Amino acid sequence: MLKSLCRIAPKCSNVLCQTAVSRSLSHDNKRSGFGDIMIEYEPYKDDTEFTVPSYPARINESEEALRARLIWQSRKRGIAENCLILSTFFSEQGPNLPRKIVDQFDILINTVDSDWDLYYWMTGKEHPPPPYDNEVMKMLIEFTQNKDMKDRTQQPDL
Repeated sequence: MLKSLCRIAPKCSNVLCQTAVSRSLSHDNKRSGFGDIMIEYEPYKDDTEFTVPSYPARINESEEALRARLIWQSRKRGIAENCLILSTFFSEQGPNLPRKIVDQFDILINTVDSDWDLYYWMTGKEHPPPPYDNEVMKMLIEFTQNKDMKDRTQQPDL
């Protein structure tokens, strides 16, 4: 926008306009065009590795509190596709799941660091790695196939 205004009025005395023109005319590796404005930037250099903190064990959490927490967390898992799959799965099958499966579900939704990996595992596009290749994952894979053709286009009510 500033650059195009300066083309209209090239003799503009506004310092901001002159800066925009001078920046837009220079070409070097540290500038990027965004629309009509040139933006200076420094390339991001960070060699540190991203690590996900370990998931804390919840000691003395009641069964009711655990299931209520998982209902909420399954709705807020990241990408919308995962939220739909996980929340509808847990609302339909969660009340009848044994504690062992509920614990597997808890670990699954709270330790996987890539939403897309989780999505590909649940849809059967990729095979889950050993820690997640368990009973709850098999149930989720079957659930996402939706053989009964149920309408699962909205998250269930809380």
